[in-house]
Amino acid sequence: MAQRRAPAKQRAPSAAPTDDFDFLASQQSSGSDDQAIQVAIAHQLMASREKKRKEQEKKFFQIAKNKLTAEISAATDDVRSTIETTEKAYTKFILDYAALEDTIRALWMEIKNEEQTLIEIAKKQRIANDAVRTTMETTGYTALGQIKESCHAGRQVVDTLMPPAV
Repeated sequence: MAQRRAPAKQRAPSAAPTDDFDFLASQQSSGSDDQAIQVAIAHQLMASREKKRKEQEKKFFQIAKNKLTAEISAATDDVRSTIETTEKAYTKFILDYAALEDTIRALWMEIKNEEQTLIEIAKKQRIANDAVRTTMETTGYTALGQIKESCHAGRQVVDTLMPPAV
């Protein structure tokens, strides 16, 4: 005799993903053994799918973690490298700057020493010039006095030699 199938019962939505095949709803059997087997297979299939989904999630998260760790490590290495390069450049700049400052200071000291030498030479020259000027003034006044006397004497000679015009 042909077996009759009982109408499918409406079940509450399960927590299983929507893309899973609803094995129980499609395969209803009137035999209790068949149903028990189907239920066991359905539970085993759902457990297997859940386990597979969890393994895929775990694998996805592990891959994401590895990639994120690699990216963070690369960025950290770049930052560390940049910091080291910047520190080396700054240290070189400071050392070069200090060396140039020492050179500039040495040049200023040399200029100061040369200035002192020039000041001493100028003082000696001024003293020598003052002495020469004083001697020249004295000699000049004496010479002018002698010229004046010579002119008067010359005038007297001319006046004696030439009678005055009447």
